Amino acid sequence: MRLKNKISIITGAGRGIGRSIAFAFANEGAHLVLVARSRDQLENLAQEIKERGGRALPVTCDVSSAREMQNLVKQVQDEFGQVDILVNNAGISKRSKLLEYDDETWLEVIRVNLFGTYLCIKTFLPMIQKIGHGRIINIASTAGKNPVPFNSAYSASKHGVLGLTKSVASEVALAGYPGITVNAICPFYVNTEMFSGPRGYVAEMAKTSGMTEDEVIEKAVSRNLQHRIIEPEEVASMAVYLASEEARGITGQAMNICGGLIFH
Repeated sequence: MRLKNKISIITGAGRGIGRSIAFAFANEGAHLVLVARSRDQLENLAQEIKERGGRALPVTCDVSSAREMQNLVKQVQDEFGQVDILVNNAGISKRSKLLEYDDETWLEVIRVNLFGTYLCIKTFLPMIQKIGHGRIINIASTAGKNPVPFNSAYSASKHGVLGLTKSVASEVALAGYPGITVNAICPFYVNTEMFSGPRGYVAEMAKTSGMTEDEVIEKAVSRNLQHRIIEPEEVASMAVYLASEEARGITGQAMNICGGLIFH
């Protein structure tokens, strides 16, 4: 029970990586604030966690909206009164060639992935500072370290998340809060709907490249040393570690879970 009674906010919690983190945190004793735009997914997840003996508050919220964030703050304060852990997982991907991007689509990716992460940190950091210790964990991507052709908005947003992570980690420590750590996790392709769903990476690439979906997957996995896709539970395990007391000496870092794709 490494996170016993820790109040943990998880954005993008309705499915994929966020859902796995929610279950992993609940198993470690955390109380959860589950945030996403889909109410049905959140309520189903919250019910599953409650049936296992956990405590979960589902809140629908667009993390890039300051107005909706204020509603989220009020619900968190009313239910729990404090925040110990913030996991910024909400994100979207809209693939296109650079010259064919619709400007509003490109900005939407930046708004959700980067501005949304900034806004969540700005909103909840004062609550974490109030208790003097806590964790901020940003789910980034190997796309934040390596170039990603035909997905420049996503790659730019994740590069930005890594810069934000390092800056906030430095700023928090210099402000006199050594007990608050700020880190990022950089997964390779993860076995979620964003990768293999009907509108995910595999389906899109098969449609645009003329390859079969199996060929797309084989080409993707051939890029890392282990020749495999990452499972969401692996990302969740890293999040639990970074949220725990064991990781108190780690801050400003970007932890790769990539099967040997990159080494920096």
